[in-house]
Amino acid sequence: MEIPVLKARLRSLDRKSEVKKMRREEKIPAVLYGLKESTVSICIDKKEFNKMLSHLEGKHPVVKLEIEDGAYLDTPALIQDIQRHPVRRDVIHVDFLRIRLDQKIHTSVPVVLVGQAEGVKMGGVLDHQLREIAIECLALQVPPHIELDVTNLGLGKSFHVYDLVPPEGVKIITDPERVIVSVHVPRSLESKLAEAQPAPASEESEKKEAGKESGKEEK
Repeated sequence: MEIPVLKARLRSLDRKSEVKKMRREEKIPAVLYGLKESTVSICIDKKEFNKMLSHLEGKHPVVKLEIEDGAYLDTPALIQDIQRHPVRRDVIHVDFLRIRLDQKIHTSVPVVLVGQAEGVKMGGVLDHQLREIAIECLALQVPPHIELDVTNLGLGKSFHVYDLVPPEGVKIITDPERVIVSVHVPRSLESKLAEAQPAPASEESEKKEAGKESGKEEK
């Protein structure tokens, strides 16, 4: 897998005026931290980052930072967090986490449901409760997501974390007993199902049947 390269430069000031100036110049303030090394303040080109982001998969993709200062040249890092403007939704800050490509990391990936649950076809309501799971693997083995086929999920049934099949090299570390998805039975459907069930025999009917059987035995 080829890691995309993102150019960056060091920045020293974090005053609001400097950050605003940076953003006016179409730059995004960012930080690089991790591996017990000092945190480094950097900035990246907004257009370049957005273009790269549109081609990357997963919640925490891996990039290689090419920072102008030679001490930080070709630093592999996870895009750990992206902050967006609450209204415009454009990127206003990025956190990069230093990693080593030969060491396993802990991160999270989305759980994507595929197929239509049998219980939904019968009138049930799908409840996707757990949308992300924690995993452990090498940085370049992080999948963009893990799929869960819900086709055979019936009314009143659930799939748990232990039902997931991770890709090779990926270990799921979320509690295996946690529920990922369920099909709930609506009250209106519960009534219909109850009506469709055969009514239990009354006590008097049971006695009559028992009497008949007893008479047959005496003969």
